[in-house]
Amino acid sequence: MDQSQARAVLSAPLTINSVTLPNRIVMGPMAANSPEPDGRPGDQTVAFFERRARGGVGMIIAGGVNSTRRSYEETWFRPLLRLETDEFLPEFRKVADAVHAHDIPLIAEIMPGFGRMGVPGKTRPIISASPMNVVIPEQNFPNGVIVPGGRSTPVPDEASIVEIEAFEQEMILTAERAMRAGWDGVEVAAHMSYFASSFLSPRTNWRTDRYGGSVENRARFLVNIVAGIRRKLGNHFVVGLRIIANDYMEPSPGPEGFAAIAKKVEEAGIDYVALSTGCYERMADSAPMVDGALIGSGDAMIFKKALSVPVLLQGLHDPMNAARAIAEGHGDAVMLARQMLADPDYARKATDGDFEKIVRCDRGNYCMRRLVLGMPIRCKLNPQMGRESRRGAVPPPDRLIKAPIEQAVLAATGSPTLMGIAGKFVRKSH
Repeated sequence: MDQSQARAVLSAPLTINSVTLPNRIVMGPMAANSPEPDGRPGDQTVAFFERRARGGVGMIIAGGVNSTRRSYEETWFRPLLRLETDEFLPEFRKVADAVHAHDIPLIAEIMPGFGRMGVPGKTRPIISASPMNVVIPEQNFPNGVIVPGGRSTPVPDEASIVEIEAFEQEMILTAERAMRAGWDGVEVAAHMSYFASSFLSPRTNWRTDRYGGSVENRARFLVNIVAGIRRKLGNHFVVGLRIIANDYMEPSPGPEGFAAIAKKVEEAGIDYVALSTGCYERMADSAPMVDGALIGSGDAMIFKKALSVPVLLQGLHDPMNAARAIAEGHGDAVMLARQMLADPDYARKATDGDFEKIVRCDRGNYCMRRLVLGMPIRCKLNPQMGRESRRGAVPPPDRLIKAPIEQAVLAATGSPTLMGIAGKFVRKSH
């Protein structure tokens, strides 16, 4: 494939239910939305999404959207967008209007809870399909994220039937709020090690009731949510599914097993499937250093053959690789997250054939490290990222104080030498 052919592939429109994407490049979900402290979309939220829409992306999926009361209470990083309440619908409408001004579809990634990755409260435990916690070895963190001794989360309680059914109903109501705010659809999130994904694999789901055991039972939570959204909102509202393609854990159902669950959810009425790699136990696989894990392994092709709806591919930063994967039938579009922080005009450059002008993400995960440390997300390669709403204005006064402190913390936590010394103390204490 030459560059002209790649451009043609990436420039082809794609219809997903009631919306038509002008090209095959999707901005994937991430928690870089800069809401206000109370969770409402702010001016920076609007500017961030508008800038990517203006950059020519085919569709935007907004990540980090709290969709239930529990998800808001147990999140481990703040602030996140809050769609579990009617209070902020006018602000969500502003985001939709800004994106739609460029004729770009806008989807909200909704998730019931953080599950095994949640933060328990004094009287509120975290809950999951089964009481299994997350253990992340030190070497399994992504490039640039150094955590001496790794990390282990608390053991969750097994979610009761009442709690599961409450999540299902809250997710349906949140989808309705997205529609009322003028958004084009929702994406039900069952990825990483969050609540919904805990039902997918027998490794994390030991239940013997109607939510555990067979493929049908392990898909039931997602099926009930999707079917409920369809009943309430009709057939023209876009409903997608984000699901693990391969968790790289043992034992595992593997891509065939996850695809079988996706097929059950497809029958309930989804319009596309977005593939996610890895889980928190294998974080490095979720933010890979190179393109192509889904393609070279054949994992994406398993989903493509099993499903009749469009399949969206993760982790293909290089436009030639992206076009080749689509042309070879591994998927129908590509999703970019970190790359969209580095270059908001990526889609325009790719569809114009200006591949050499793309500002390439260095995969150093500076953005992720800031997120983990509770700092506003920034990108070393794009000074405007996270500052799109300023339009040349001076930084707010508090940033003049916080920014130097953040840089000192980042320098220390990004030093393998300093963090190695810290790790020795951690290991000695154990």
